[in-house]
Amino acid sequence: MMGRKPATWGLMVVALTASLAGVARAQDPGDVRVGITYTPGYLPGLVMTPVESQGAMGDLAARVDSVLRRDLDYADRFQIIPVPDDLPIEGPVNYGLWNQLGAVWLVVSELTGTPDLPVLRVSLHDVVFSELKEVKAFSLPRPTDSGFRMELHRVSDEVVKWATGEPGIAATRIVFRRMVTPTASDLFLIDSDGYGLRRLTHEAATDDSSIVLSPELSPNGRYVAYVSYRTGKPVVYELDLVTGADRTISDIGKINITPVYSPDGRRILFGRTQDDHTELFEVQRDPLCCTRRVTYTSTGETLGGAYSPDGRQLAITSTPLGNPQIYVMDLQRGGDPSIVSRYVFGERGYATSPDWSPRGDRIAYHTWVDSWFQIVTVNPNGTDRRVMTSRGSNEDPSWAPDGRHLVFAGTLRGYYALWVLDTVSGRLRSVTVNNVDQLPHWSDPLAPGS
Repeated sequence: MMGRKPATWGLMVVALTASLAGVARAQDPGDVRVGITYTPGYLPGLVMTPVESQGAMGDLAARVDSVLRRDLDYADRFQIIPVPDDLPIEGPVNYGLWNQLGAVWLVVSELTGTPDLPVLRVSLHDVVFSELKEVKAFSLPRPTDSGFRMELHRVSDEVVKWATGEPGIAATRIVFRRMVTPTASDLFLIDSDGYGLRRLTHEAATDDSSIVLSPELSPNGRYVAYVSYRTGKPVVYELDLVTGADRTISDIGKINITPVYSPDGRRILFGRTQDDHTELFEVQRDPLCCTRRVTYTSTGETLGGAYSPDGRQLAITSTPLGNPQIYVMDLQRGGDPSIVSRYVFGERGYATSPDWSPRGDRIAYHTWVDSWFQIVTVNPNGTDRRVMTSRGSNEDPSWAPDGRHLVFAGTLRGYYALWVLDTVSGRLRSVTVNNVDQLPHWSDPLAPGS
């Protein structure tokens, strides 16, 4: 199976189709299968009244309303309360009425300006305390602008932050690999709500056996580091999403794999052949120079890694015990890496594709559970291991910038898709469907113009 940080032996053979999988029958001994034990938690009720408008702005207001409403739902922070058709909502806010409906928060929006230069005024009301909490006017780009939807995502993220103190995840994108033919793949980019699909590479158009792997968005969202076999061997490249320019990051030796950006975006970590095995190296990206070796594996292979949010530690995939396992190593103090995935001598083990939560408190990866891959999270010290999925086969988790949601590739409901899991409530939704989409990576929040 091919992970975002795949095993060296797996790099030479790419799975071209994904078989549908059944339900995993039992959990990994000693772990908590959160996918089965999720219990409903309190979600404050939120009401969003229809976006108001006048004159020729009605259709645009409906479009704005649809995006904001979906974003607030996908944040998984609120219980979205529908507005009854016969409820009078004109005039001053009737806090008592909204309180009777169970609302804690009330979002009221008005679209003004012109169809070409719209202005969205958004108010957040605290129903419990009967007061206006926040209000702000957002100047939106032209509705025909490619960045119009993303600007609406930023508005909804602002509302989430007003209410919870933490930013939302709407103004983000997910990069991934799609099998566009049975033997060829290309890179694609999609908004976190499943809209705005964009094809980034067209290698399959010129080579029907082209393979791309391990896409990773830079922290500023402008670049994608990835692996391509276009020269006949795996080479690490970087694509500029603004100019379309492509450059080589590493093509030394037989294998160059699994690029990952440092949290500040100044360095790229990747795997590369060293003598007869694979080690991790780090290179400065601007200007491209100063490659240094990061790991010194005495036995087996070290295949890929993920930085901690402060850049001081790495979660790595390594094979000193035979099959790949997840370890944590200190980049500054050195010393032997500590295993954090579950290993029992004599048992079949396989854990790969680590991704470190932006909050720093959890590491996600995929591992064998009853002969299927499932998503697991663990504390950086190896404690409190939780199996997050239980159906189908699921791989390659990547954290959203809120450290709460995960995107991964899997067959949870009998078909291949990219899935988003809220690790608090257990809620699932698909981002793509009915395509062999793999190796997703979730961006950081995108700045205006991204």
